[in-house]
Amino acid sequence: MKWLLVLLFVPLLCFSQKDTVKYSLDNGINGSFAKYSDNSFMSNIGAIGDNLLSYKSFKLSSSTNYSMSFKDTIASSELLEKVNVGYGRFFFSDVYSRSMARSIANDNSFGLGWGTKLQAKSLAVSISYAVLYQNTYYVGGKHVAIARNSIRTKAKYEGAKLGFSAEIYYQPSFSSMKDYIVYGNAKLVLFPKNRLNFIVQDALNYISTSKVRMLHNLSFGIGFSMKN
Repeated sequence: MKWLLVLLFVPLLCFSQKDTVKYSLDNGINGSFAKYSDNSFMSNIGAIGDNLLSYKSFKLSSSTNYSMSFKDTIASSELLEKVNVGYGRFFFSDVYSRSMARSIANDNSFGLGWGTKLQAKSLAVSISYAVLYQNTYYVGGKHVAIARNSIRTKAKYEGAKLGFSAEIYYQPSFSSMKDYIVYGNAKLVLFPKNRLNFIVQDALNYISTSKVRMLHNLSFGIGFSMKN
C-alpha cells in the first residue's frame, strides 16, 4: 500500500511547479514512557496522517492511524489506513487494517462510492456513501468475507490559532444491521498554519461482532503540516 501511494504521489508533485496541483499534508507522531518500581516499563508510540492531493477533478487522499505499545515485549499493535482515489464526486475506496488485540492478521475492504463537500470560509463539511467488500484473515487461518455499506461524515475547521476535525464511518453489513463497524476520529490542532504544531487526537474503532469490541486511543503529539 505504501509503495502504491509513493507511485501516485510523486508524479503529481512534479506538476506543483506550475501550481496545478493542490496538496494538504498533515502528519504527526506521539509517544509516552513510564517506568515502575520493579524496573519494568511501558512505552507507547504512534503515527497519524491525513494527506490530500488534487489535480483538476482528480483527488487522492490517505488517512493513517497507527499505535504500538511495549511492555518488555510488544503488547499491542494496531493499524488502520484508508485510501480514496476519486474523480469528480465518485471514488474508489480501500480500507486496510490489522489488529493484535483482535488477532486480525489482515483486513481489507474495497469498493466504489459517491460523495459531496460543502465549503464555507474556514469550515468544510463532507458526506459520502460507498459499497465495500471486506475480506478478513485472522491469526490461525480463519477467513471471513462480507459486503458492507459505508456512510462517512467529516467536518473540518481551520483558524489562525486553532484547528479541529471530526470524522466518523458507520459500516453495517448488508446481511444484518447487528453486524456493523464504527470508525471515529477527532483531532484538535494548536497553530495549524505553522509547519510544526501540537496535536490532541481521540480515535475509536468499534466492531460489534468482535470479542474485543472497542479500541479507544487518546494521544498527544507533534504534527507537521504543509499545504498550498
